[in-house]
Amino acid sequence: MTEHINDCQVISLNIGGTKYMTTVRTLMREENTFFTDLLKSDCNQHENVATKLPDGAYFIDRDGELFVYILDYMRTGKLLLPDNFKDTARLKEEVMFYKLENMNELLLPYFNLKYPGRLGGGQINGNTALQNTCETGGFITLGYRGTFAFGRDGQADVKFRKLHRILVCGKVALCREVFADTLNESRDPDREGSERYTSRLYLKHQCLERACDNLAEKGFKLVATCSSGANGLATAGFSVLGAQINTGAQDFVNQRNSGDFEEQRWAHYTEYVFYREPQLATSVIGSDSK
Repeated sequence: MTEHINDCQVISLNIGGTKYMTTVRTLMREENTFFTDLLKSDCNQHENVATKLPDGAYFIDRDGELFVYILDYMRTGKLLLPDNFKDTARLKEEVMFYKLENMNELLLPYFNLKYPGRLGGGQINGNTALQNTCETGGFITLGYRGTFAFGRDGQADVKFRKLHRILVCGKVALCREVFADTLNESRDPDREGSERYTSRLYLKHQCLERACDNLAEKGFKLVATCSSGANGLATAGFSVLGAQINTGAQDFVNQRNSGDFEEQRWAHYTEYVFYREPQLATSVIGSDSK
């Protein structure tokens, strides 16, 4: 029988040669984990990977560098990974070894985003397994070259927005999911499968609001936008000096007052970047379920 361990007792851990110090309460945050077995059985159940050193520290033959994220989770209950974290698969293996079901649920969206073709669920321990369904996350960019319709001779009272074409950039499978039959793929033949990325898709309609509604219905949120700005007062290929010599000032005034010039003057290019996090539904199922 093992001696009673105080929740406030400090525990020294040696994980693959890297030393950590924490409390029993932190390690016992979740039930039925590697740590609860370790402290209750005094290494008997895990003698092949864990042992108690002469100085009282517990040695565990696992990855010492990645354990910092596991210990942070045990302390706070939150999964905090740095930007551009590259060891998602390795961390997932460590989480499954320590049998941390809740941390595994938090890690699955990161795993599925990086490895969309793999099954994110996995066996946690002998009694339970995680099953999940994941809706792929990712980015979709809408771009359009637009201006304002000024009517005949630029005399229209209401200046309507005028779009030439709505371009779509992103993973093909994701774009198909969102826009369905309104997506035109004639400029991008399917050469490399639906997992490829492309910037050669466009929509069959010119309604920007409809495209945004489609994205919102699928869980996408606007995260960034940029625009080239309008052309201002410049007239492409037109010189004031040349006008005075060749066509005269009146022609210049007529050109400035024309609807075509006004549309060129206010021409601009805009992009909207939308993002959806992986949509995950996870359930814990007993191994003896039928």
